[in-house]
Amino acid sequence: MTPTLLGRWETRFFLLATVGVIITLIVGLVVKNVVTPFLLLGYVFLFGLAWDALYQYILTFRWDRDWPTSFQVLAGVVEGALVWLLVHYVGLPGIPSTAMPFAVFISMYASIWLITFIIAQGPLRTLLVRWRYQGGEWF
Repeated sequence: MTPTLLGRWETRFFLLATVGVIITLIVGLVVKNVVTPFLLLGYVFLFGLAWDALYQYILTFRWDRDWPTSFQVLAGVVEGALVWLLVHYVGLPGIPSTAMPFAVFISMYASIWLITFIIAQGPLRTLLVRWRYQGGEWF
């Protein structure tokens, strides 16, 4: 399946609203600060929308309109690095640059990214055939 831009956005929203919220809540309870992790999740979602648009544009230059899995992993690393650099060096509204240590951020981001990636690559494609053949679009 080659997702459409709308399909990427809908899938990102669905997976972050389920898996992302659960993991973010766990991290928030562990660090005893629920607000900052949820703000970070929101920024990951917002920057991800722009990232997906760029990603979709870049795909138009490939003959099959898709990237190998290794490129998808690299895109996830770049997205996480971008959010961390923006939080730490530029500053994002509502999040002090020292609000979350790098180890906590990377464990939260990596676990959310890895679990959503696995779900999108396996169970969603297997269980939701309509989703798979409609470019990842839910509605």
